[in-house]
Amino acid sequence: MSEVEKFYNRFKEYSKIDTTSNEVFSDKPSNDNEFVLANLLKKQLEELGLIDLYINKFATVYGYLPGNDENNKDSIALIAHLDTSNQANGKDIKARLVKFDGSDILLSNNIYLSKLDYPVLRNKIGHNLIVSDGTTLLGGDDKAGITIIMELIEYLVNNKNVKHCPIEVIFTSDEEIGVGADHVDIDKIKSKFGYTIDGGDLRYIEAENFNGASMKVIINGRAIHPGYAKDKMINAINVGIKFHNSLPEFLRPEDTSNRQGFYHLSDINGNEEKTVMDYIIREHDINKLNYMIEIANLSKERINNMYKKDIISLDIKLAYKNMKPELDKHKEVVDKIEKAYQNLNISYEFEAIRGGTDGASLTYKGLPCPNIATGSYNYHSRFEFIDVDESICVINILKEIVTNK
Repeated sequence: MSEVEKFYNRFKEYSKIDTTSNEVFSDKPSNDNEFVLANLLKKQLEELGLIDLYINKFATVYGYLPGNDENNKDSIALIAHLDTSNQANGKDIKARLVKFDGSDILLSNNIYLSKLDYPVLRNKIGHNLIVSDGTTLLGGDDKAGITIIMELIEYLVNNKNVKHCPIEVIFTSDEEIGVGADHVDIDKIKSKFGYTIDGGDLRYIEAENFNGASMKVIINGRAIHPGYAKDKMINAINVGIKFHNSLPEFLRPEDTSNRQGFYHLSDINGNEEKTVMDYIIREHDINKLNYMIEIANLSKERINNMYKKDIISLDIKLAYKNMKPELDKHKEVVDKIEKAYQNLNISYEFEAIRGGTDGASLTYKGLPCPNIATGSYNYHSRFEFIDVDESICVINILKEIVTNK
């Protein structure tokens, strides 16, 4: 069986388990199916001979592959996450392997993966791609990362002559809802640093990410029969619209790129009496993020003053911080990735992640963790695809990292 077929078959097995994350719980993962995938992975790791295997109450999986190189005794943690995004349907995923010939790919029922919509496909002609049927996401974020790690471990176990350092395997839960790192038993990790396998395009090394905050906007209005509402009704929905429009109009995901931050309204629910809006706020510069939060607070105050009562309240929490300031103190961790790319003659550049990873939070918990690609594209979308040729390159990059001191 070819490397491409092996990768596809393993990924397809994992993708069939619906691990869509939902809401934060204090004592379990957000989706019980994360335990289903966790137990499958634990069993496979056990069959490969890993030791110290266990699953915690959040479905986070741990395993340890001893090294076989006397000159390379420091362990490295390799990390990917079990859950998938709830921004698109993650149930009944039908993963399919195609050899891309340059034509638009028919996914199903007149749904196409098109070069016009996704120009990156122009660079994928001749590549092996995994796609969904266009009605669900694919789950490459981050089951491609899990597959890459498992393929690497199987290779090392089956090739005893390949000298490598000890490896800690960690599969986290509920990364997509921002608590993956919180579910890691950090005191049990032996490694001084690690790598999250949770990126996209092969050419990018990611050692910088957004600072992220969540903002819940709670609006308490006053409902009354609309026929008799003059000077009485305070429509919480309209107040919410007023608040939303008070934020800078073009600081939104659809209008920003590179290091530009944004406010993203991800959910709104309510009626005249009460409306709740959920936002995420993102910025690479922590000072700019704080200023964006100040703007939101100013809008709240001005609207409350307008109504002469506290109509709006804000619940703002910092989700994660930009890992770059901390990683800059551990340049050797990123240097190992660069050296691997150079040894394999793969072109690369650094990209500032327009999002976050478990690695960002783990870095601030004392485990420096830059992010490595998976070969996946169009995350959180029905048009997600995996470039398996790139995923195999990532496996080779990791081989370089774990075999070179």
